[in-house]
Amino acid sequence: MELTVLDVQVISTLSRELKAVGELVSEITRPYRSLQQKSRWLDQQEVCQLLGVSKRTVQTYCAKGLLEATRINRKNFFRMADIERLMQSDTASKK
Repeated sequence: MELTVLDVQVISTLSRELKAVGELVSEITRPYRSLQQKSRWLDQQEVCQLLGVSKRTVQTYCAKGLLEATRINRKNFFRMADIERLMQSDTASKK
């Protein structure tokens, strides 16, 4: 086992630099947060909870073309933007 001893000033400087890098990353990504939120992907259970419907109803929405799913490793994922569009349309309330 190897033991490394660092001076308190070195640790303090490193801590400040890490904090500055974190703030820089936050500042750089700030304009893209809304885009990132729109491109968020949800699984079927999250969609069911968000829409307040059963899994079978979500499958029906897919079959009718009201909702598009992407299948990855036998699991369906849905774009948040598509869910919001479905929620805003009155087609979803007609089931």
